[in-house]
Formats: sequence, C-alpha cells, structure tokens
Amino acid sequence: MPLLKSSAAAAALQCDGTAFSYACGFKWIDGATWDGTNGIGQQMSALEVIQANLIVQAKVLVTNTTGGTSVGDSSAGTGSSSSSSSDGIIDAPVTTAEKAGAGILTFGMVSAIIGGTWLMISEVGG
Repeated sequence: MPLLKSSAAAAALQCDGTAFSYACGFKWIDGATWDGTNGIGQQMSALEVIQANLIVQAKVLVTNTTGGTSVGDSSAGTGSSSSSSSDGIIDAPVTTAEKAGAGILTFGMVSAIIGGTWLMISEVGG
C-alpha cells in the first residue's frame, strides 16, 4: 500500500487541470510538473493507480459460504423434461411456416454476405 499511495500522489501531481482541460502525464517520477504529454493512455494510467488505493474501502466479497443468498441449479436446467420457459410460459411447437420463413431469411443473409464479399473482391482486382 505505501507504494500505491506514493504512486497515486505522483500521478495526481502529473495531472494538470488547465492544459487540454484535464491532461495527465506519464513521467510521475519527475515531480509536480506536468510533462506535457496527454492522451487517454496517460489519463487511464493515472486513474488506475489512484483508484487502486480504494481497495482498502471495498466490501468483502460475498460467496455461498459468507452470506450469499442465490440458489444455484447444478443441472443448469438440463434435468427438466418440461417445455416451459423460466417465466412459466409454455413454448408452442415450431410450425412448418416458421421453419420455411427461417430458411428463406437464412438463405437471404448468406446470399447477401457472399454477394457482398464477391463485390469487394471483384472491385479490388478491377
């Protein structure tokens, strides 16, 4: 924790609220002056080291032996012979018209993908 605290303090000193709105640098060892670099990488690095210090305030994880209340299903629903879903609604069997519609949509999508791929390949060579 002492290393995290000192790194977080150095990172915070590298963040300059006036230049580029909020810019943080990478050279934390250089002291309290902003090193002139900015970007998402610098900001995320500073955020990570500062946020890491919050670990001491985090609550203890809850598991099934330390107060968890979730009820598990080791069969993952595979042991049921019922065709009803978890919300109690019984699923109707799939009709021939639904199967035909699904086949037509699938054929259309596959055709569009193959056609689009062919169009891109033929445009590159031509």
